[in-house]
Amino acid sequence: MRRFMFASSMSIILSSTLLLASSQSEEIAQLKKDVEALKVRDKEMKQSFEGNSKAGFWLAGYAAVDFSSVENGDSSFSGTKFAPIFHAQYGDIFQFEGEVEFTVNKDGSTDIELEYAAGTLFLNDYMGLQMGKFMSPLGQFVQNIHPSWINKLPSAPLGFGHDGAAPTSNLGIALRGGLPKIADTRSNYVVFISNAPSFGVADDGDVVIEAVGNTGSGSAYIAGGRYAVNPIGNMEVGVSLATGDITEELLSGDSIVRDYDVFGADMVLNIDALNLRAEYIQQKIGENELSLLEGGTWKTWYAQAAYQFSSVNLEPVIRYSDYHNPEVNKNQWALGVNYLFASNLIVKIAYEINKDEDDSVIDSSANNNRFLAQLAYGF
Repeated sequence: MRRFMFASSMSIILSSTLLLASSQSEEIAQLKKDVEALKVRDKEMKQSFEGNSKAGFWLAGYAAVDFSSVENGDSSFSGTKFAPIFHAQYGDIFQFEGEVEFTVNKDGSTDIELEYAAGTLFLNDYMGLQMGKFMSPLGQFVQNIHPSWINKLPSAPLGFGHDGAAPTSNLGIALRGGLPKIADTRSNYVVFISNAPSFGVADDGDVVIEAVGNTGSGSAYIAGGRYAVNPIGNMEVGVSLATGDITEELLSGDSIVRDYDVFGADMVLNIDALNLRAEYIQQKIGENELSLLEGGTWKTWYAQAAYQFSSVNLEPVIRYSDYHNPEVNKNQWALGVNYLFASNLIVKIAYEINKDEDDSVIDSSANNNRFLAQLAYGF
């Protein structure tokens, strides 16, 4: 009897086990089917939304408010600037970037200027093809330092503003990127071809070079580039060259071209909290017998030192700049102190000591010193 009961119990247990195993096997098979269905659905969704999933957009930029007090002149809140920078990217192959600058005039009206707008097609890890209007790659200040929250003083060095000695922007095509390390030395490069700048007389009577991206240079072009090396990790040294034509519109309405050459050299060195920076750049204009305007060389250089005290968020700055063209010879000392609420939120005060070496009557204010203050924010 006991044997019969034991056999019956074992039979029941074995049957239950088989039924349970069969049920689990069916559940596993169904689970596998569900997983395969989800994989197919996920693949279909990826294919359906592939374009949108790769697209991205973000906003950056900077803003600044300026105050100036000019010796023998006026004191006022002299400027307000808002410069949003728009970025749109598609995967890791293309990026578009554009900066629109809004500034307030003396009469309260607003100027709107497209500083740059260019798309970059990333060809590989070391090369990008840029097309459009881009900041001049010649030199360091214009393309990297000019935003208010990056520039350590409220003003640009002499000759590095619009119509100075440093080219501002180009409209064309550029190839830029970095190179693999060679003997532990990094380097970067840019080569470009663009429409030629223009040359002529401004509204105030000065003879100026308008080295900005334009669409009206006809068949005149310039080509050039910049090559920079990092001999040590906290130092960069760069050399810039460009050559081609510059256009001039005559009073008759006709246009002529002149020879045009650019040379520049720049250096930056960081030693702990000490930042040292220097740059030289020149634009040389050839002669043309059809014009009443003489050619010549527009050249400028500056050297700057800044030290950031992290414990008190103060940063003293000193800069010397020297600017020459066929009509003007002047230099400037700028002494400033910055207070950093954050690395991108800065209050600056500075005093400029300006000297016109020729005591030019063309610019009667060239010897006027200035007190400057600025609130700058980068976002």
